[in-house]
Amino acid sequence: MSRQMTFDLGGKVALVTGGGTGLGYHMARSLMRCGAAVVISARRQTVLDDAIDQLSAENLPGCVTASTVDLSDRSSLAALVEKVSASFGGVDIFAGNAGQDLMEHVDRITDRAFDQMMQVNLSANVELVRAFVPHMRQKRWGRILFSSSAAALCASPHEGSSIYSASKNAINTFARTIATELGHDGITVNSLSLGMFLTDIVRDAFTRLDREQGAGAGDAARDSFASMTALGRLGELPEIEGLIQLLASDAGGYITGSTLAVDGGLSIMLRPNPVTQDVGQ
Repeated sequence: MSRQMTFDLGGKVALVTGGGTGLGYHMARSLMRCGAAVVISARRQTVLDDAIDQLSAENLPGCVTASTVDLSDRSSLAALVEKVSASFGGVDIFAGNAGQDLMEHVDRITDRAFDQMMQVNLSANVELVRAFVPHMRQKRWGRILFSSSAAALCASPHEGSSIYSASKNAINTFARTIATELGHDGITVNSLSLGMFLTDIVRDAFTRLDREQGAGAGDAARDSFASMTALGRLGELPEIEGLIQLLASDAGGYITGSTLAVDGGLSIMLRPNPVTQDVGQ
């Protein structure tokens, strides 16, 4: 029997953690463009309110609702699962995008900081998958996506990211392993090895460098990071949307167990690449 390869997500329900800003916002937006009903979650209600206002103003085919969650708190996770299940019965698409990096050298990181980072970056994703997989299995269709990092594939340019990198490598392995367990149920599982994108946090960091080190310091840092990529630039947020639509739909139904590099070629570089274009100013 031939399969119809389509990006249509009408009738599908998606949950995007960290969906109020940055890449998570654009993941939610891309799923709504394909007709999905999307639940976005984040810690702060104000962030979610702003995201809903912006997404709703676009009159996209899909719809959006929101629920606050603290991924470091298991009772908050349970409340999120209960709310989503009560409203929709479960989710067809889970995008575990939220993450945390506490930026501390390995010899100085505390037990509490270590536990919190592993809970947010790994354990919370495991718990949410465990909660929603039965619904996917019942429907014999599901899509699970994780936001990982290029730092899981190569050394991070930031000192103090050892535990963050380890947690992201763990989520890659988790994705590959459960892909073998869930494939016969029509569920695909993939992780995205993300490079540096021009999020508000990144832009604010460059602006802060200008204040602390003088005018031009932010641009110099941006150019330094850009030179580590094959494309010679940082990523623009909308560039994540097409890949999400592919992996979340029937069009990408034969892609599973993969860690896809979405990093402008950062993970393949052996030498700096001189910046030849101004992008993201």
